[in-house]
Amino acid sequence: MRKVYSHLSAEERIRIDELRNREGLGVCQIALRIGRDKSTVSRELRRGLWFASNE
Repeated sequence: MRKVYSHLSAEERIRIDELRNREGLGVCQIALRIGRDKSTVSRELRRGLWFASNE
């Protein structure tokens, strides 16, 4: 069965930033907290976080 990918919301990106920079959590812990796969979180951190204010 193939999984369907859905984009991260702005709220999820903000939460990733908070968990990484303010709470110092690693990729696996962040993924568990937001309910996403660790590869999704890792990829987002590698790409750099996007915020609505960046546009």
